Order: sequence, then C-alpha cells, then structure tokens
Amino acid sequence: MKSRHTMRRCGFAAFAVLAFGSMSAAADDRRWRVFEEADRALLAASRSDEPTDDLGSPFFRCQRKSGTVVVEGTANQELRDAVADLIRSDGYPQVDLLPAGSTLLNVSYSEMGSNWQYSFELEAVGKTFDEFKRTGRFTFNVGSTVVREEFKVGLENVAKFQMICKR
Repeated sequence: MKSRHTMRRCGFAAFAVLAFGSMSAAADDRRWRVFEEADRALLAASRSDEPTDDLGSPFFRCQRKSGTVVVEGTANQELRDAVADLIRSDGYPQVDLLPAGSTLLNVSYSEMGSNWQYSFELEAVGKTFDEFKRTGRFTFNVGSTVVREEFKVGLENVAKFQMICKR
C-alpha cells in the first residue's frame, strides 16, 4: 500500500466526495477506523477519527446488518493490465478471494483523480473477511494477478466493522 489512492463517492453525507489518501505504514498514526452514519458504515485506514478525505485504499463499506461488504480501491497498473487481458480474451471479470470465494469485479474511472478504481462485494462473515480481521492482510486474484494489501494497525476496528455489517 505504497501508492496514492483515490476514492469514489460512497454515499455518506459526511464523506460527500472522498479524494486522495495514502496507506503508508511508515511510523504515522494511520490505523483502521470505522465511520458510522445511520444505517451505513465505512472502514478505512485514516489518521483521523473524524470524517476526512485522508483515507487509504482499499476501503470497505456496508449497509448495517446487510451481510455484504463492498470493497473499493484504486487499481494499480498490474491490476489494470489484468483487466485489459480479461477484456481482450473475452474473459469473465471474476475476483478470486483468498483464502476462499469468488465474486465479480467492477472497474470505473474517476475524472476527479484521473484514476481507475475497482469494487466488488464479499460476505461480511466468511473466510476472506475473517482472515483479513485476524491478520490485516487482504488478498484477491484477478486472472493470474495477485493483489495483496496489508495493514495491521487498528485490527480491532475491522472486527467492529464486521459486527456492524453482519446479518
């Protein structure tokens, strides 16, 4: 998580438009934080407990007690190349979640940050999210490309977010 990241609109009044954020783990006060508003929640690496545009990629959002989490992040060059390869080969836009599961990948372009973003859904309770909660490591494959994000500070908030989202 070393590059600059851009966020899309997430529907929160307090987060009307999310902009740039960095996920550098270099001795700063960035940690996983939960932001709640009425029936929605957002989990993001941030330096502030207050709503801010200083968030990292990926970030996670859900409707309270929906059982489903939406993962969003900035697509790096390797992921964009994997998506292009899928399109050229008329492949299926599948995300293989590790350690288990699969879902469909969505890709969009942000005019605001001139960046490509990805999103997909996963179950709030299951091997993938449980592993993320335990280790701070979030891993998925698109084609032969492995995307691995890891950030371990504030894992108690990952567990809190999961409790908000699960059915």
